[in-house]
Amino acid sequence: MKKGVLPTILLLSLGSTSAAWANDAPVARAATPQEEEALRQEITRLKRQLLMMNQQMQQQQKALNNMAQRVLNSEQVFNKGRPQQGTNKQAEQQIARQSVQQAPAKVTNQTAVDKAGAGTQVEDTKKAPDRSRSTEDVLQETHTVFSRKFSIEPSLSYSYFSRKDLILRGFLALDAIFLGNLNLDRIRTSNVQLDLTTRYSFNENWQIDLSVPYIYRENQFDSVGEGNSSQRYEVARVDDALLGDVSAGIYYRIMAETQDAPDWVWNLRVKAPTGKDPYGIELLTSESGNLTYPSEMASGNGVWGVSTGFSLAKTYDPAIVFFNLNYGVNLPQEFDDITGQAGIVPGEIDLGDYIDYSVGLAFAVSERMSLGMSFNQRFFSKTKQRVEGGPWESIPRSDTNTATLGLGATLALTDSLSMVTSIGAGLTEDTPDYQISLRFPYRF
Repeated sequence: MKKGVLPTILLLSLGSTSAAWANDAPVARAATPQEEEALRQEITRLKRQLLMMNQQMQQQQKALNNMAQRVLNSEQVFNKGRPQQGTNKQAEQQIARQSVQQAPAKVTNQTAVDKAGAGTQVEDTKKAPDRSRSTEDVLQETHTVFSRKFSIEPSLSYSYFSRKDLILRGFLALDAIFLGNLNLDRIRTSNVQLDLTTRYSFNENWQIDLSVPYIYRENQFDSVGEGNSSQRYEVARVDDALLGDVSAGIYYRIMAETQDAPDWVWNLRVKAPTGKDPYGIELLTSESGNLTYPSEMASGNGVWGVSTGFSLAKTYDPAIVFFNLNYGVNLPQEFDDITGQAGIVPGEIDLGDYIDYSVGLAFAVSERMSLGMSFNQRFFSKTKQRVEGGPWESIPRSDTNTATLGLGATLALTDSLSMVTSIGAGLTEDTPDYQISLRFPYRF
């Protein structure tokens, strides 16, 4: 037989045998629904078993770390004050330290297992990112947090307002010459307000609150012209501390936040005229007649008020964006005296309506601290008054526009107590020049 013939024959025979096996092999078929269900159950069982084994391994690693720490502590107590007895002892202590410092072992595909296990649930359900404690505190001031069953929030705020008015008492002669008195008046107001707010959540959709303010107000009135001198001021100071207007509100969550939609909350607030109203307060005049000022201060507006609106909040971890829109109505109210002049003039006051909105951003620096900024603007319609038996009259310059730019920070002091600070700058002449507030929300 020639060289190389035998290997060729063996290769041909092996090829024919393989072809025969391939022809006899069973053809692959599609699995039946029963087999797919059995396979799915088997995968779920294996995932649960993997999770259980991982938990057991972590518990064993924790017990091992505790045991190693106890050995290390016992050796330190035993060897205290005694010289080292060789390198073997040092090596054993080094091994114990490494055991304590070693992090618990984790299964590398733990995240994949969790995601796969979540796939057995409803796939369309999406949850919003978890909020930190600090961002929740900021959100409570601008939106509503229903996760807190009951909370008490004392707060202290200070605002300063300064305004100058040029007052002309006289007339123009020949459309160019002014005949009369020209005064420059200045009003400076300092307000210190202490609020106590309580909130109670019935469930994840309903919440009520009650706010009780106490106000200390000090006004200083300055007018140029004392002794007919343009360099001397007449000064009058009036201050008082009184209860303000108490308000209560109810909140309803229309839609909870999801991955794609914001948290949407409707609100309704009612304000009661519990403070001192500004109507009928006697006006005093200085000896020169240049300065006119009230004899006492007011702490409320004297009428019932109702407002409603909604607020939106969306989490973009680690930030939260919010938007508020509200419309308020002040109900007309009758008073025994609506002027500060001599005599009693009964009448009715209508403070008008207002609309306000605010936008802001809260950014979590850490779990316990966050920063925030906001912009708020409110438009008031004109105030009207009517003397008893007479027609309604609009009061000039009573339609105002207030705007505030605010910055704040929140710090979670404990698991239940937080501190919320904010400072606001007035952007219009109808807004306080600046205001500072400090809040301490405590949740039970």
